[in-house]
Amino acid sequence: MVKPTIYFDEFLRYYDMAKTQQEECNLGTIPHAESSVDDDLMKHVHLYDVVERKYAGFSQILWDLMHGEKESHPYSHKLNDTRRPICQKFGHQDWSPETWFYVFAVHRLTGSAINYAKNPSGYHNTVLPELHDCRTIDDMVKKIKEHQGPMYTSIGYQFPSFPKPIDGYKRGGDYFICEMLPSLIKSLPYHQKTFRGWMDDLANWNKQNNLRVYWFQYAAFLADIADHYPDLVDPKSLFFYGTNAKECLSYLADKPDFDRITMMACEATGGNPYDVEDVCCDFIRWIENYCRKGADYDHLDLDKIWNSSKIDHPHGRRKK
Repeated sequence: MVKPTIYFDEFLRYYDMAKTQQEECNLGTIPHAESSVDDDLMKHVHLYDVVERKYAGFSQILWDLMHGEKESHPYSHKLNDTRRPICQKFGHQDWSPETWFYVFAVHRLTGSAINYAKNPSGYHNTVLPELHDCRTIDDMVKKIKEHQGPMYTSIGYQFPSFPKPIDGYKRGGDYFICEMLPSLIKSLPYHQKTFRGWMDDLANWNKQNNLRVYWFQYAAFLADIADHYPDLVDPKSLFFYGTNAKECLSYLADKPDFDRITMMACEATGGNPYDVEDVCCDFIRWIENYCRKGADYDHLDLDKIWNSSKIDHPHGRRKK
């Protein structure tokens, strides 16, 4: 067994505040600055408003592609100038699960369109809007080969160790996405498995093709499948732990048994393991008073904007 620390209680308090902001601001129409949450950092930096990763900034463009301007879109009532042009092109595509999986994988392998200095944060340097007139994976490969603009972002993300580019490709990522990824997608088992069961298949495929395993990117890819195809990935199965999640979990209990700590958090919050892992990543940023300056956050006076944490955390941005 593991014994929770004072950080666990603070995590639960943060979870409740983030859940409130998800309902009021992320999915609702209340501006963050006017939310009922008593926390200056959460009111000014729009990274702390989600407890279900499918609503996080790095996942929202997938909603635009899947639902377009339909009422089924959870954000149909609040589309902005960035999202509406994308939605107008999508929502009518009758893509197979296999084709959607390719789209999910491209999104995650190219950086999830993340730029934490911008709001919305998940629309930076992405090729996904160009795929609106494609019907198959082969059509998408052709479109990606022809794409001239930026399609990768490392602002808040990391790239896998792509193979060296050959056959006229300038980037290893382009080569992998166009020449190797289609074969991987078509080789997957289309029946329900756990997150870790699916990862075994992905890891084995990479190893058989003399590649390092893309743990971080494949985990995000599998989370997308769980979000939109829960009949294929069991959303209640144990997930994986990135660097930020491990750091967070190490504070929540007296022993670094991440699976037990995660299940303890799931029991306390009602969340799924893969959602809790994402909240852990946000919580460690929140408790460190994280705000990436630039673009939409340059105007903030960070000497005045702090979290409401009851813990004087020794790392991150701190008051004098």
